[in-house]
Amino acid sequence: MRATAWYSSLVAAAMVVAAALPVAADSRDIDSLAVPVAECLASAPDVGLPAQPGSAGNEGAFQHLCRADLPRSETFQASTDEWILFRIGDLETSLADCQAFEANVAIAFALDGQPVAVNHLPCQLRPDGSWFTESRFLSHPLTPGVHMFTATFTSSGGSATLTRTVTVTPNG
Repeated sequence: MRATAWYSSLVAAAMVVAAALPVAADSRDIDSLAVPVAECLASAPDVGLPAQPGSAGNEGAFQHLCRADLPRSETFQASTDEWILFRIGDLETSLADCQAFEANVAIAFALDGQPVAVNHLPCQLRPDGSWFTESRFLSHPLTPGVHMFTATFTSSGGSATLTRTVTVTPNG
């Protein structure tokens, strides 16, 4: 009886820890939703993504979503209710070159100085015949203020870091 109670407590504790991990919350596949996602810029429209309860799609977790494409813009703006998809990719003319980039360049992200999980999408053939690989991070809505996002690239030749700011304003 005592072993069963101990085991039940262990399972419950593991479930609480797993639910609290940011990786578990941020591992949603945005591409499967097939919706346009506007850039996180003051001039961009607010894109709403209606909830689809009971489906494998968006169950309402991110009704507002914008993307921060690196290195295209240096500053981004979002509201307090927007999820932010940070992303950077590499475009190559051949699969071999794309795979070489993946094998030789490590990419790490940080938000406000804290490392975050990188979701890597392997080389994909695009309609124009080029090959593209992407690294990204889906952030929960952020608090009002200025936040710092960094992307660090490391290869045998050294490392380089891109730093971008995200200004988050209250919604409404």
